[in-house]
Amino acid sequence: MDGRVMDEGLSLEHKAFRNTVQRFIRERMDPFCQKWEKAENGHPASLWREAGELGLLGLLIPAEEGGPGCDPLFPILLTEEIARSPAGASLGSITFGADLLTLLLIEFGTPEQKARYYPRILSGEVTQCIGISEPDAGSDVNAITTRARSDGDDFVINGQKTYISHGMLADLCYLVVKTDDDVERGRGSLTMLLMDLNTPGIERRRMDMIAAKASSTAELFFTDVRVPKSTILGKEGQGLGANISQFLLFDRVLMSLRAIAAARYAFDLTLDYVKERKVFGKRVFDFQNTQFKLGELKTKLIVADAFRRDLIAKFMSGILDHMTSSAAKLWCSEHEYAVTDDCLQLHGGFGCVAESPISKLFSFARIERIYGGTNEIQKGAIGRSL
Repeated sequence: MDGRVMDEGLSLEHKAFRNTVQRFIRERMDPFCQKWEKAENGHPASLWREAGELGLLGLLIPAEEGGPGCDPLFPILLTEEIARSPAGASLGSITFGADLLTLLLIEFGTPEQKARYYPRILSGEVTQCIGISEPDAGSDVNAITTRARSDGDDFVINGQKTYISHGMLADLCYLVVKTDDDVERGRGSLTMLLMDLNTPGIERRRMDMIAAKASSTAELFFTDVRVPKSTILGKEGQGLGANISQFLLFDRVLMSLRAIAAARYAFDLTLDYVKERKVFGKRVFDFQNTQFKLGELKTKLIVADAFRRDLIAKFMSGILDHMTSSAAKLWCSEHEYAVTDDCLQLHGGFGCVAESPISKLFSFARIERIYGGTNEIQKGAIGRSL
């Protein structure tokens, strides 16, 4: 049991794809993570173009619309493999996970919007982000104040977005705003726009996060930004709710699976470390306390793997509900944090060094309990479902 999808559940195409992903991570991601963490905008845009050349992007775009038409197991494999690597510790769960945003375009885009963006998403020419959070509107999306004022056939946008993953690098933002009609309707009415982030009037500022430093989290500032109303994705006033319900469910599934894979990777790193590190003349592994703790962690990983297999099976069969996806995100991120915390402790002083893989895993595990909807929000959603 190695934390991956069982080989007997994979087709030859799945196995070939996984091999491609592993090679890409090993050759094009892992060796450069430390450099990217110090770069102004994190990892380079060229990484996406390289991924596009290998067919790692736009996986869910239907074949009849020019895409690979892959099943959801392909992005699951991609997510898990990145999580089990040094690159995953530096980039976090949001690297090629941003490609999941294409689901919104697949489901609600017009033929013209799809024709414009599909080829560039597939090639890696366009990278994506989603703009929901604001300084005073995180989990409470109804508090959003970014406004798109109607002006003939255009919107004029003013406002600010924050904690935007890939914000420094992205070309396309799924931007959630309030339009004039939204304001008239009141709370619960929001519109999503396909925003070209190279439009005049947009400024970006990088945010120095405690983890995933090779990513490019940003604040976005919009000052009298003019865009045509043809940028509306779906219908005006339906920016959330049904518009992103399935996206959020799949996003929570991927976050859960990433968390389990990262916890397993932390355990593997720790097991190797304690077998090499010597204290008082013997290996750290040989102390009873170490073996007790490793035994606890191994048991947690076995249980997590059983949950993971069930989660994948339910999602692939279409029977996974939103309450269960919230429970998965809650439990898996708490599990990841607990495991990486114990693993860092077993690393001793080396675990506190910023460049050590275990410190990166630990720091991002802390973010995971907030990212994608805080765990308190997940608890509330579960409670309301009862």
